[in-house]
Amino acid sequence: MAYVSDYMHERHTRILEILRKEKRYVTAKELAKMVYVSPKTIYRDMQQISEMLLTNCRLVKRENQGYYLESNSETDTLETYTFDCTEERRLNLMLFLLSIAPCKTSIQKISERYFVSQSSILHDFNYIDKILKNYHLKLQKNSDGTYIKGDQLSIHRLMAIIIECYLTQIGDPFRQYDIPEHFKGIQVKNNKLYEIKRILHEIQIKHDMSLDQPYYLTLFCSLLSMIEKHGMKHRLLIKDVMIYEEMDQSSPIFKITKDIVRKMEVLYNMKLIEEDIHTLYYILKAFKLNSRFLLNEDTEAYMRKDVTNLARALVTRVTENSGYRFVEDSELLERLTLHMHAMVYRISHEIYIINPILKSIKANFSYIFEFIKTSAQELKEEGLVNRDFTDEEIGYITLYFQISYDDRFANQIPILIECTSGIGSSHLLSEKIRRNFPNIHIKKIIAQQRIKKSDYEDVELVISTVKRHSIIDKPTILVSPILNHEDKYKIDQFIREYYNQ
Repeated sequence: MAYVSDYMHERHTRILEILRKEKRYVTAKELAKMVYVSPKTIYRDMQQISEMLLTNCRLVKRENQGYYLESNSETDTLETYTFDCTEERRLNLMLFLLSIAPCKTSIQKISERYFVSQSSILHDFNYIDKILKNYHLKLQKNSDGTYIKGDQLSIHRLMAIIIECYLTQIGDPFRQYDIPEHFKGIQVKNNKLYEIKRILHEIQIKHDMSLDQPYYLTLFCSLLSMIEKHGMKHRLLIKDVMIYEEMDQSSPIFKITKDIVRKMEVLYNMKLIEEDIHTLYYILKAFKLNSRFLLNEDTEAYMRKDVTNLARALVTRVTENSGYRFVEDSELLERLTLHMHAMVYRISHEIYIINPILKSIKANFSYIFEFIKTSAQELKEEGLVNRDFTDEEIGYITLYFQISYDDRFANQIPILIECTSGIGSSHLLSEKIRRNFPNIHIKKIIAQQRIKKSDYEDVELVISTVKRHSIIDKPTILVSPILNHEDKYKIDQFIREYYNQ
């Protein structure tokens, strides 16, 4: 791999690409044919190239054999393929910068890595920065280096999308991400992706396991980062990863971890640091816990009272905030409690799994998603949980509540109770309505003096204890606070007519 100056002629760059790809002595006559010039021009070019090469490689000339590009050990590990267009190089560069974040690199090193001028790299940076903004990331360029600034989850989200682009191109049947427009039609060229995919495939076969997509992508991103960051000086300045628990060396998880480590170290002639090994162990343990709780197999030994209480508190708070009686769904609480045991382990160990269907969840179940997000934040503020729930985690929780909603509340009639300021009487009325009419969902209970026109927008019926017409043309039933037989009859009549429409 050659390192070139910023002023290399385009033909010179092409010659170096040929020498790099061929990995042999190439004659001037061969080079002349490849770049459509005379051998005499090649001789002149080679002299200029030799003078402009930087210190990390040299051009070797042998009589009757031609020219050979000799690189030192530091550059031997760099990529060896040719990009067919600028967009392919930029996508590769973006993935590289994401993989090493928050470590820094220099424009010169990137120029040497890709055999292009520094001015070309600056144009690449502008292109990359525009894409990064869509994912709440920023390309930071300082005097001491260039790096991607942003939280680790956002970095992994974008890495996962690029990885899924690659998996799509090679025919992977489990792809879940929708490929963004700015990546469509661009080939992902990165030898390390193929190698990591092969390692994960071999591990799953050997240990009879099947990683689901969130954990597969999280492992994929982590392994790529470990490879690209290896040996970087700046990494020593980054805050060490916290050791949350010691690895159980007698466990199957430890054996899988060591197997991955061994394959990585042999393939890349590297030594993984202790923090990286612990990270792999945590991801695999989180996967195993998730599988155990998902199938509800031998979970008693792993159950924690604080997590059980947290699940119950979340169901209660979502019930209060939404008005839907999720607290009455015992199956929801049971399923959610099992899920949250694995989730709490992930959050407490800073394992940020990818949720490939998050965009779809937000688009289709935004109502429930926002209630859960608000409720989780309230519980954090009250000290019931000490870390934020990521949108990925809230997305998975949303699916449990959505199932409950579809089973129990989707066909209910949304109503508004309009009352005087008497709090006790309004709650007595609402409880009587809930018990007598399971087909009704009480969305709001609002005092007469606080009612607004917008309060009527998403309800089908107004039940009022106030002897006046409502301020909007909605079906209204006047009832007494104790809900007598005549009131029940009128409500029952409305329900029958509503479902017969």
